[in-house]
Amino acid sequence: MQQLYYQISILQQQLAECMERLEKMEKKFEERTPVPSTVHIEKIEYKFDQLKVETLEGTLSIGLSPTELARHGEVEIPGLQPNHSIHDQTKQFINEQIPLVFSDCQVIFDPVGNPIPKDNISEQLLQQLPQRIEHIQTNHRGPSPLSNEQLTAMIQRDVSHALHALRAQQPSPNGEEGQP
Repeated sequence: MQQLYYQISILQQQLAECMERLEKMEKKFEERTPVPSTVHIEKIEYKFDQLKVETLEGTLSIGLSPTELARHGEVEIPGLQPNHSIHDQTKQFINEQIPLVFSDCQVIFDPVGNPIPKDNISEQLLQQLPQRIEHIQTNHRGPSPLSNEQLTAMIQRDVSHALHALRAQQPSPNGEEGQP
């Protein structure tokens, strides 16, 4: 029996030592673990094609809401031009100009001599529009940014020059190349 008491006392002593060691380890762990601080996120990238949304509810407000925008009137961000209206006006201009410039041409040919459908000319010019807008804005040397009207006028001027240059390369009805 005495041996049993002896073993129990040894086990109690070992348990007390283990509890002491555990408390010391917990204190060291708490000292080493930093307190969570503010997290700064510089950039978030969303890849919507990789998301699967089953239910979407609620309101997401980023920036100005339509009511706030109405209160502020017209908001203009320097260096940012709303290119949709420029695109629409240019598309309309191109669609009006192609029939006028090429009115006497049955078939339009590219510089190499391949026939081009009139729709392709419009598509090609519209595909070049974003780069053309950027080029004009980058090379503008005026004291203030270009207005939409100025930018549209410059783009229409360039489109007109391009169409007339292509027209000048077309064979005339009597077989000679181009008309002035």
